[in-house]
Amino acid sequence: MSNKHRPLNFLVLLLAGALALSLGLNAFLLYSEPALAADYEDLQETEADLRLTQRLLARCQAAHQRQDSLLALHPELPPAVPTATATAH
Repeated sequence: MSNKHRPLNFLVLLLAGALALSLGLNAFLLYSEPALAADYEDLQETEADLRLTQRLLARCQAAHQRQDSLLALHPELPPAVPTATATAH
């Protein structure tokens, strides 16, 4: 073989090796995905916690809105009692 084809052969082998390595890594990542299925229960628990937090927040907001509505209906309520820090000299 002539010296002219040696660098070309080296580049072809290098490219083939990189391609094989890429395919191997992609196959590994593709077939290692069932490990993510184990985290599915944790994801469900987190989603349940989020929904519970959203419901509690909605209830709290509704309670505050009712309280604000009652205050708007009865503006003649006595003023708030001053705190000790407001009266201290």
